[in-house]
Amino acid sequence: MRSERSTEPVEGWRIWNLTEDRTGPWLSPAGSGADRWPRRRPIEARCTVPGVLKPRRKTHTVPDPDCRCGVHASASLEVFARTWPAWPPPPVVGTASLWGRTIEHERGWRSRFAYPTRLRLVCVTCAWVTPGSNTPIVVHRFGRSLYPMCEDHRGGIEVPDGRRTRPTDQEPARLQARLLDAYAVDLLPVEQVEPLCGRPAAPTPPAYMPSIRIVSVGG
Repeated sequence: MRSERSTEPVEGWRIWNLTEDRTGPWLSPAGSGADRWPRRRPIEARCTVPGVLKPRRKTHTVPDPDCRCGVHASASLEVFARTWPAWPPPPVVGTASLWGRTIEHERGWRSRFAYPTRLRLVCVTCAWVTPGSNTPIVVHRFGRSLYPMCEDHRGGIEVPDGRRTRPTDQEPARLQARLLDAYAVDLLPVEQVEPLCGRPAAPTPPAYMPSIRIVSVGG
């Protein structure tokens, strides 16, 4: 199913990566998209699809029915499956309002403009790999990215090349409050993410498939 609309906004589910600089926290796309989300003003989509995958015409309106461009959002959190990723998974779950030229698909939408409406930090391991308490008690860092971890997974994550996330002195609750203030949005109720974090663990990947490794607390 695919249809177009350009009048009433729609609200869909999204996940984001999280970085921080001297000015505060920033939402960055997880999956499609190349630009971090501006604070207190809409993000406007631009086509970043590789040239060989774009429609035959060189220029097109974003989003285009024959392209994959646009700001994506899903109709349900169930769209986001559990996997053993090769890199630490996204720590922010929430909803976003989409408007302007919008294309509806079977499991969600992609649009020209969007802005977050509700956000919550989750334990990245509980949400995307294996169940746990899902109450972040520590914030880990990997490069410029931040990753909340719960008591069960506070040892962190190791990626296939041997590097691992490292704990910081940030408090998860304080980081979450600063994120909400930076984007001037509401907190997503915890009940909304409990089904996401209570799912069975992701199937163990084959030995030849690069994936993260959960580090034990004493590891």
